[in-house]
Amino acid sequence: MSKEWVRLIGRQVPGCLTLREASFPDGTQVALLDVFEAEFDEKCGSNCHPEDAYVTSKPWRLLDRFTETRHVEHIAAYISTRPSVLQGYTDSVAAERVLEASRERSLELIQPDDLWWWIREDKGKRRSRAVFRVSRKSRVRYDLAVTDPSWLEQLQLLPAGIYPHALFFKNKPPRTLLTMSLGEPFEGFHYKLVAGVVCLSA
Repeated sequence: MSKEWVRLIGRQVPGCLTLREASFPDGTQVALLDVFEAEFDEKCGSNCHPEDAYVTSKPWRLLDRFTETRHVEHIAAYISTRPSVLQGYTDSVAAERVLEASRERSLELIQPDDLWWWIREDKGKRRSRAVFRVSRKSRVRYDLAVTDPSWLEQLQLLPAGIYPHALFFKNKPPRTLLTMSLGEPFEGFHYKLVAGVVCLSA
């Protein structure tokens, strides 16, 4: 086991996987924290996403489902202990800098502190953001866009406002991790995104 990050890329749509590509042979979509086997093709990493790799057309095979009592400690070993998110304290990286040199990484797992969810209407569009610190000792508070589809569905049920994470769990939030990802270039910047929200009850 290499313990390296990898972002799986399909052949049908540039830079991502279709729902069909991200499914098992029986049509079941891969779920968050599933342990599965996929065959890699050639690497297709870029300066922005050095972890990218194509997958072949060979069907994916489910190896294990996440059970918190058995797997929480294993996941904890991958949580970043760095004081910043994706090599910096800002919410984005200038596209020019990324063109000049490849990023060390574009994916990271963190355990946020003092997590809030900010839902707002901006020019007729609904925007959902996560507001948090990396640790209790950090003075830097991040305000980043959320792209996790499952979590966006939950936020969609709420009116615009700012909500503590505990609201979703009757004031007793579980241990929560965030998968951070560096986005594609947009108006001269690569923005840091909350790509996954992982809530562990153990």
